[in-house]
Amino acid sequence: MTATVDEPRLEKSMSGAVKDVHSTHAGEMITYPAEEEAIIRRKIDWRLLPPLALLYLISYLDRTNMGNAAIIGLKTDLHLSPTQYNLCNSIFFIPYSLFEIPSNLVLKFIKPSTFVTIMMVSWGIVATLQGIVQNFAGLMVVRVFLAICEAGFFPAASYLLTMWYRRSEIQVRASIFYSAGALSGAVSGLLAYLLQLMNGVAGLEGWRWLFILEGIITVLVGCSVKFWLPDSPSDCSFLSDDEKIIATQRLQYDIGTNGGRYNENQKFKWKYVRLALLDYKVWLIVVVYWGCAIPIYGFIYTLPTVIKELGNS
Repeated sequence: MTATVDEPRLEKSMSGAVKDVHSTHAGEMITYPAEEEAIIRRKIDWRLLPPLALLYLISYLDRTNMGNAAIIGLKTDLHLSPTQYNLCNSIFFIPYSLFEIPSNLVLKFIKPSTFVTIMMVSWGIVATLQGIVQNFAGLMVVRVFLAICEAGFFPAASYLLTMWYRRSEIQVRASIFYSAGALSGAVSGLLAYLLQLMNGVAGLEGWRWLFILEGIITVLVGCSVKFWLPDSPSDCSFLSDDEKIIATQRLQYDIGTNGGRYNENQKFKWKYVRLALLDYKVWLIVVVYWGCAIPIYGFIYTLPTVIKELGNS
């Protein structure tokens, strides 16, 4: 595999190993075996995808545990009418949608691992506070702040994938990462059953413990993210120096139709925001996502209640 680079040149020795030739001349060629790239890609997969999947699973649990909380006493204890309960669920998506774009812009100024740490600790604290609300108004306020704190995670995770993979490789990795949300249904139901057994402990209802303990778990995981979530190929610890060069250069020459080139240190420019907002493909994806996500989220939030009602009848 070859590409034209301005960086040190890699060549393959007679034994097939990659060696650094160290040339400062522009227009040099980088040469390395396909097997070497495959090994690097597998290393990246194992160090990046499991952590992102775990974090997305946690974020999904914190936003969708309302359904399980409702069937173990939330609606009864807070005296919520069906309309009020639905409002508490629906209000989440308004600030969540509005704050996704601003959150993504922040990533040009803060490392992804730092940003994810800040977000997780913030939404974990807010998720914990759901366990001490006393009425409809309090629950509404907490759900709004939960959405604001959590809005940036999915864009940050998607952005992080683009810093490690070529465009042709991202789809499969994104689907693996996104599939963690599907696991939340199995995990959340089991957690809800176990935590509702704590009903009465310290004078708190079981649904309060559901929010409190899941929120604490989020905070603890969030505090550790900075130490094990890799930011970029150039500053990771699990690749050798030669592997870092290969990982970086294979992205730099993933050239687009406009002749663009990946640059990890590219400065933020408002014109890129404008171009994205004026691109019809972006809005087409938004419409498709709404068409798919709204029924899915509605199903997730209402499924526990529907199952309970079926059991009662």
